[in-house]
Order: sequence, then structure tokens, then C-alpha cells
Amino acid sequence: MVDFQDPNLIAIIIIDILGISIFIWFLASRLSMKFKVIEERKSKKKKNNVNIENSNQSQDPPKSQN
Repeated sequence: MVDFQDPNLIAIIIIDILGISIFIWFLASRLSMKFKVIEERKSKKKKNNVNIENSNQSQDPPKSQN
């Protein structure tokens, strides 16, 4: 059996839990930052597409009515 009253074991467990927690926090922050960058890129691309469509429509000559 494991002796949970051993101070070395408790210290190792606490350090492991702390390290895993920091690692998870780091990954979550990087992932959320990456999602924000992707959303900004998508919104810029969508905005550019709308601007291009609007400029194309305004540059088309008016159709003559026969």
C-alpha cells in the first residue's frame, strides 16, 4: 500500500497537480487566443468579400432598357 503520510510523496503529488494545472491553463489560453485570431481573420475576409461585391455592383454600367 501507499503511505500517504510520507511528506515526500505528498510534495510530489502537489507539484504534479500544480504542473498539470499550469499546463492545462497554458493550453487553454493559447487555444482561446488562436480561436480569436481565426474569428478576426474570418470577419476580415467576410468584410472584404462584401466590399468587393459592393464595388463590383457599383462599377457595373446601368443596363439599357429596350
